[in-house]
Amino acid sequence: MKEKHAAYQRSRDLAIRNIEAIPVAIPMLRPIKWARGEISTIDNVIVVVTLSDGTQGIADAPPRPTIYGETQKSLIAIITDHFANALKGVHAFDLARVWSVFDAIAWNPTAKAAIDMALYDAQAKALGVSCAQLLGGTLKPLPVNWRLRLGSKKEMLADAEHMIKNHGFRALKVKCGIDRDKDIEILRALRKHTGDEIEITIDCNQGYSVQDLLEAAPYFEELNIALIEEPIPARDGAGKRFAAERMRVPISGDDSCMTPDDVLDQLKLGAIRAVVIKCARTGYTQSRQILGLAKAYYTPAHNGSQADMQIGTAAAGHFACIYQAVHAHEISSFLDAKDHVADQDLVIKNGDLILPEGPGIGFNLDPKKLAKYRLDK
Repeated sequence: MKEKHAAYQRSRDLAIRNIEAIPVAIPMLRPIKWARGEISTIDNVIVVVTLSDGTQGIADAPPRPTIYGETQKSLIAIITDHFANALKGVHAFDLARVWSVFDAIAWNPTAKAAIDMALYDAQAKALGVSCAQLLGGTLKPLPVNWRLRLGSKKEMLADAEHMIKNHGFRALKVKCGIDRDKDIEILRALRKHTGDEIEITIDCNQGYSVQDLLEAAPYFEELNIALIEEPIPARDGAGKRFAAERMRVPISGDDSCMTPDDVLDQLKLGAIRAVVIKCARTGYTQSRQILGLAKAYYTPAHNGSQADMQIGTAAAGHFACIYQAVHAHEISSFLDAKDHVADQDLVIKNGDLILPEGPGIGFNLDPKKLAKYRLDK
């Protein structure tokens, strides 16, 4: 009986001993461009939560200064100078207390999300289960899409062909929003090139006006576009509702859905018909709340990413294992990086993300790679 409940007995006394924030810079194969910016290196923060028995959970915190106002330096400062001290000694499974500490400090979503997910990873490792199991699911292959970078028509078609051939992608996401007519031209060429079997979604990164969107909508419908993500300014809920009522292609919420409260507002307003869940900004705790809201409003959801590396992608993948998505998940951005700091590789086979077996997210840090790419030593 004692052996049977050994994991439970160990977990009863587990507390947070230390939280570390490690800045890293990973070179990218090519810069990523979108309507509102560009990145050429992955300047993330690795968060390590150590429990009282030495168990460690890890997470990837990708700063988005133009969207969330967080930088690599600000993430390290708020985690090291505040959260690490405020959470020291808190029971490892007392998420209510953890989030009461978070709620006392405004914003900083990525910092909070990373600690939250690292804590779940540590919990799962302490119990000997995967994060998917801890969250109420089981590991499974996950259909994912490939995000095409902004570029010339020739470059984007070549990128699509290469990724479909080498990784078997069955879904593509196209960055749009700078030039409506050019967007339509590229989408038309892409649909002709890939055929009707490939799911195509577009992300305008808030680059269109309502008029642009409504004038382009018939072309998007003709080309069987599955989703349009954030086509107009995120806070223009009335504009999105006006457009949504006049077009058949569903609008999905991303930047307008940063918190559970945001999602509820957008769903109540009728501004969106799909929800993008980004664990990198809402952790597992708030992502579960968002998923619940989406289900309550009979609205499909799928997981997205934001310059997540292997660690962040695996964490998002484990969350994606707890529900059935209608559209392919956008969690393949780790392929943009030349390297990573995890102890094994992620694989995409026949368009499906294959998650590693093992407790937690299935990953630990690779000490040699971490030493190579960390910026603080």
